Amino acid sequence: MEIFLNLTLIVASLLIFFVFKKMKSLISKQGGVLIILSAYLLGIKVFLLSDFKSLGFRLDNINDTLLPTIIFTMLSIAILSVMRFRTRKFKVIKWFLSLLTLYLFFGILQQAFFQSVFTHTLKELLNNNVLVVIFSGVFYSAFHWDWRAKELTFGFLTLFAGVVWAILFLSSPNIILLGVSHAILASLYYFIVHKDNVLKERADSIRKKDIVTKLKSYEHKSYKAGKWIKKEIDTDKKRIKSKINELRSR
Repeated sequence: MEIFLNLTLIVASLLIFFVFKKMKSLISKQGGVLIILSAYLLGIKVFLLSDFKSLGFRLDNINDTLLPTIIFTMLSIAILSVMRFRTRKFKVIKWFLSLLTLYLFFGILQQAFFQSVFTHTLKELLNNNVLVVIFSGVFYSAFHWDWRAKELTFGFLTLFAGVVWAILFLSSPNIILLGVSHAILASLYYFIVHKDNVLKERADSIRKKDIVTKLKSYEHKSYKAGKWIKKEIDTDKKRIKSKINELRSR
C-alpha cells in the first residue's frame, strides 16, 4: 500500500510539472490550484510518515547543514555576480525587498514540494541516494527551465542548485534553511541577470489575463444578446406576417 501511495505521489508530481509548463505564471488561478494540490500531496506525506521532522519542517538541525548551505549560497552569488549585471531604472532597494519577501514564501513552498514530497518519495522508492539526487536535480531544473537556447546558462544553474539542495536535504532535511537559500538566489538572479522588472512582468501578465477573460466574457454576452435580438426580430416578423394574412383574409 505504501509503495502504491509513493508511486501515486511521483505521478501526481509529474502531472503538476506538465500543467505548470503550460502556465504563464504561478501567480494565477491555475497557480493557486497547483499550490493547493502540492499542499495536498504534502498532507499525504505527513499522513504516511506521521512526522514533520523527517520532511524537513524543523529547526533543531539547522547547524547540521548551515555551513554547507552558506558556502553553496555564497558560491552561487559569486557565479551570478560574474554574469552580466543589469542596471535598474526603478527604486532598487524597495523592489528587491518586495521580491525577497515574495520568494521567502515561494522558496519554502517550492522546497517543500521538491524535497519533502518529490525527493523524499524517490528515496523511499529507490533507496539509492545517487539516483535520487540526479532525478531530483533534473526534475527541479526541468520545472524552471524554458528549454530555450538563450536560457541554457539558467538551465545549468537550476540543475546545479537542484542537485545541491537535494544533497543537503538528504544529509539533514531542513526546508526552512533551503527555502531561505532559494529565496536569496532567486531574488539575486532577477536582480543581477534578468533584464526586466520581474515583478512588473508578473503583474502585467495577470492584468493581460484579466483583460482577455473580460473580453471573452463581453463577446459571450454580446453573442447571447445578439441571439436574443434576432429571436425577438423573428418573433415580430412572424407576428406582423400573421396580422397581414389576417387582414387579407377579411
